[in-house]
Amino acid sequence: MPLLFGPKNSRYTYTGTPCPHNDLALKSNARTLGEAIRDYENHFSLKIKACDEPLPGESEVKYFLVTDAGTGLFHYVDIHIFRGEAEICPKQDTAFMLEPGDLVEMGELIC
Repeated sequence: MPLLFGPKNSRYTYTGTPCPHNDLALKSNARTLGEAIRDYENHFSLKIKACDEPLPGESEVKYFLVTDAGTGLFHYVDIHIFRGEAEICPKQDTAFMLEPGDLVEMGELIC
């Protein structure tokens, strides 16, 4: 069962447990990245959309725009999959197949 993390439940949110942690994980039965994104959207009342063009200063189109349905506030995330010791950047491949122990991190851009 993949574990989902993002702006609403980051592995780096202080909970008293050393970071990164899985304390706030959203458990999902998703088999693909697209299904995981839908689960996250539904659970946290968000809209997550793949960006259509690169961000300023970037050459690749790989980020997603996350909009809060309640407030309309938005920001960008970069999605990475942590699988064992590997960190995978699927970019915008929503057909990317997930495995039961995967950690899906929708990390906010910090720089």
